[in-house]
Amino acid sequence: MKIYKDLSIELEGTNTHYFDLSDFQSEDESSALYYGYTFICDQAHQDLLNKYQKNIYLNVVPPTEFCGPYNIKHEDRFDSIYSICPYTVNWLNDLKSTDKYKKIWYPFNSKYIPSHNDKKYDVCYHGGIHGPKYIQMLDILSKFNYRYMTMTHGINYITQSCVNRATDLNLSNDQKMQRISECKISVCYNNFPVRDEMDLQNIKIQPKWYENEAFSHAASDGILPQLKSRFIEACFAKTLNLVERDPWNVIEDWYEPNKHFIYFENNEDLEFKIKEIINCPHWSNRYQPIIDAAYEHSLNNYTCEHLIKYIEKNEL
Repeated sequence: MKIYKDLSIELEGTNTHYFDLSDFQSEDESSALYYGYTFICDQAHQDLLNKYQKNIYLNVVPPTEFCGPYNIKHEDRFDSIYSICPYTVNWLNDLKSTDKYKKIWYPFNSKYIPSHNDKKYDVCYHGGIHGPKYIQMLDILSKFNYRYMTMTHGINYITQSCVNRATDLNLSNDQKMQRISECKISVCYNNFPVRDEMDLQNIKIQPKWYENEAFSHAASDGILPQLKSRFIEACFAKTLNLVERDPWNVIEDWYEPNKHFIYFENNEDLEFKIKEIINCPHWSNRYQPIIDAAYEHSLNNYTCEHLIKYIEKNEL
């Protein structure tokens, strides 16, 4: 299976730039796997697709593409589509009377596993700031020996307003992974905000949008489920994942709570959990087994190499 990427419209420094899936392509000339948003936002690279008997797309952004003016007909030229949103998989299979949509985990290339240093810091968050909940989260983190990592390019206006609170800006991928590995805890929200009325209207123009469970809280709570890369990054950094419980808990398709990560219920509980964890006198007995189990589970199941083998097993 040949592998092609087009990240020309992807934000520089984001995780897809470090999948390096071509490391694992095989000699099979009949099929091809593609990744990068360009392949589904328009009809680009059709000449390339015409070369292969089977064309497969890897989609690691769902369901956030529907917040924009997205045309699902662009996906029709692919024979199979692997997606990180199980609800969108079910919805599109039902909508199109097909079974070509299949759920997949968020992968990580094991060559980027950092060295595991001593834990210098209590807690970290890396990513964007998407509203009051996130600002309050930064307020909580600032009470501890924390790291907040973000970029100064391609960010929303709320994140821009919080850049002065960042401890680390524009880190390389290796630097980011190293910094995460130096923290005891990583905070993770596996959801994406519906930013404004236009986002909501774009969702509602999709056929039978209300049948997609991913959109069930778009209007009422302004959120969509989205499996975040920062979760698996923390697993490979051997840092404890503290994950917000949300209406979907999509992470449980791949990991078990209290075995591989710990939930927090709200920001008040987040502060309580951070204090409880960093002050625990029995860290090595209580939390290190969770960190080790998450690392081993990820290493044995969810690398980019596992992803390619899984797709090839299903498709070839």
